[in-house]
Amino acid sequence: MRICFVSQEDIVRPPGGTGTYVRNMSIALAGRRHDVHVIVRQRDGAPAQEVVDGVSVHRVSAPGPAVLYSPTYFRRSRRKFLELTAGAPFDVVQGNLPLMSSWGLRGPGLPPFVETVHCTVREELRALTRASLRQLNFNEAVTRLLTPVLYHRERELLCRARRVIAVSHGLKRELVDQIGYPADNVDVIPNGIDFARFAAVTRVDRLATRKALGIDPDERVILYLGRLMERKRVVDLVRALPFVLQHTPQARLIVVGRRNSNAAHLEQVARDLGVGSKVRLIDHVPYRHVPGYYGMADVYALPSAYEGFPFTVLEAMASGVPVVASAIPGIDEQIVSGENGLLHRVGDIGAIAQAIQRVLEHAGFAARLAAAGRCTVAQNYTWDVIAGRTEQVLQGMV
Repeated sequence: MRICFVSQEDIVRPPGGTGTYVRNMSIALAGRRHDVHVIVRQRDGAPAQEVVDGVSVHRVSAPGPAVLYSPTYFRRSRRKFLELTAGAPFDVVQGNLPLMSSWGLRGPGLPPFVETVHCTVREELRALTRASLRQLNFNEAVTRLLTPVLYHRERELLCRARRVIAVSHGLKRELVDQIGYPADNVDVIPNGIDFARFAAVTRVDRLATRKALGIDPDERVILYLGRLMERKRVVDLVRALPFVLQHTPQARLIVVGRRNSNAAHLEQVARDLGVGSKVRLIDHVPYRHVPGYYGMADVYALPSAYEGFPFTVLEAMASGVPVVASAIPGIDEQIVSGENGLLHRVGDIGAIAQAIQRVLEHAGFAARLAAAGRCTVAQNYTWDVIAGRTEQVLQGMV
């Protein structure tokens, strides 16, 4: 098949989950002897075209961050798509929601589309409406202000798609119950990860990363790694930290994510609670260094109010790190609480602290969670498994 992916996020050093998905899925499909092309937004200094692990990457200039509404990207990605189809038509186009990257590809004679839904606009907004605009970063503010437009475009893209892939059963329920999308047209295929990359982290890597960050070997590290978005509720980890410190004074919270207005808020809350010296924010790190950050942690925590099917939970589990996370759709498909991780209610600070403390205080229990988590990922969430299922959907459309 000749396949075209459309993604505002570049697949080289992807800034978020959508770019990470497109990178790994496109490479896996190229490895299955398909002719795969990806149209992405150009990064500073990146070439207009290159081949990455068998995938032809085409970059279009559209200044600014990836957002749900980007007329410049839509216009220029359409021009690039038409240029590529002049040589040979594509068999299928794969878009990704909620970034709506495929919106610009419009007109007659288009190949069939499949849209992979990583989250819905409605649920993204529901998590944002509790905050004032001053608390939101640029992407979050734009998302909320353009609500009617985004609802309309999301529905149009879903209606145009020949098939829809939801990355979790929870997302499929949203599409069916909230948007009224036909259940028979939705395939549930979760995200995958490069298991070998994360499973290869060793004790030597753990100690080296800690040394580089100035963290003592005997400190107990609670790690959050991801975007500093309001719906991620990272502030709940800061608020839970004083309770954890009562029992484990050597605990420390490490937050890894690109700095924005939410970062300053986290630091202020930490100072107000008297735990400023126990909370450290680290700006976005290159993807190649991410396994080392998981490796130096004693527990990974994700207290989100909303997720699709988070990569970070799978990555932490593959790295052999116990996971404490919110009991929400998507995550509850990855974790069976008490078996391969621990779940808590969203926003329940006491429950968050208690779950983290349980992992930190009971080494045997933590080791069992870690082993079971790694086994879960190895059996179900490698890119080879996920790409094979996706290939079947795409072939059924041609």
